[in-house]
Amino acid sequence: MKWEDYFLKHPEEIETPAMLVFEDKLEHNIRATVELAGGAQNLMPHVKTHKSEEILQRQMAAGIKAFKCATLKEAEMIARAGASEVLLSYPLAQDKKAQRFILLQQKYPETKWLALASSTRHLETLAKAAPEAGRTVSVMVDLDVGMHRTGIDPGEPAFELCARILETQGLTFAGLHAYDGQNHQTDLAEREAAANEALGFVRKLETKLQNAGFGQFPIVMGGSPCYPYYAREDGIKASPGTTVYWDGAYSIYMPDLPFRCCALILTQVVDENKALGLITLDLGSKAICSDKDTPDRATFPGYPELNILRQSEEHLVLDVGGASLSIGDYLLAIPRHVCTAVIRYPGAWLIDKQGNVIKWIEHTARDRL
Repeated sequence: MKWEDYFLKHPEEIETPAMLVFEDKLEHNIRATVELAGGAQNLMPHVKTHKSEEILQRQMAAGIKAFKCATLKEAEMIARAGASEVLLSYPLAQDKKAQRFILLQQKYPETKWLALASSTRHLETLAKAAPEAGRTVSVMVDLDVGMHRTGIDPGEPAFELCARILETQGLTFAGLHAYDGQNHQTDLAEREAAANEALGFVRKLETKLQNAGFGQFPIVMGGSPCYPYYAREDGIKASPGTTVYWDGAYSIYMPDLPFRCCALILTQVVDENKALGLITLDLGSKAICSDKDTPDRATFPGYPELNILRQSEEHLVLDVGGASLSIGDYLLAIPRHVCTAVIRYPGAWLIDKQGNVIKWIEHTARDRL
């Protein structure tokens, strides 16, 4: 199988559907992520895209030492790999999870642990768990800079929450966190303006806190589209995630960014209806991202004429649109959203530049718990 510089020698030796990671594109993406940030010291990448200790180790080999995650399983993977710093960028509202977070601190004392909070309930949950284990929890305040998913208003409410941390036994104020996932503008000027707006909210609060005697503190900010704008700002670590693998959506929205899609799905034609001009792939909703509209869940390199019609658990039906494909043929699929495609697979096959299978990459933190 060959398309442009994507090459797989023996697709028949891999059971489909399967995730493939093309090593040269992966290494390119890691290097480009660091270069755009002005150095690895300016990064705290999110591991939610790859969920793999193998990929994490490659990022660490590029000089990245601090990482962000969304689950306790991901957090443990980061600490076990020897990273210096881990931020659990997901609010803990359950006592059981907070207790486990504390236990991970005890298990990996060489790692700096950071929790996130955007309400007094989060502080209460963390504070309750900390003294029971004789630990102190470092807490970053999560700011809502426009996505309206998690986070607190970056104005007076955030200031008051920061002050509350200082008053709460067992907790230490550790800085600010802001995720601008709503910003993925194709127009460069619009994207930069949106990033600067989000940065303005954070800087205003930073100044107010410093004037109130909080001193210097770190800031973690941004996702893949806007992270370059934050990474070169003083005191900010940028936290891209998808840049490591890239995907079909970001390739469309942000063609200016230098990343390559490197995590693709190997799929096979399992049936056909020549009279109706249809084929069926083994690429059902259990094998590819299902959080996009059905026609947009994947694209097929070399076959732009294919049109996705419908999908079920194990089947994907397409109009061939004139393409010459038959039962048994193999295709590569680029997920529109790679993060939710990765979770479908226990691991991926690493492919070298010559199209050979190098090794199996386990998705170490695929399970949430």
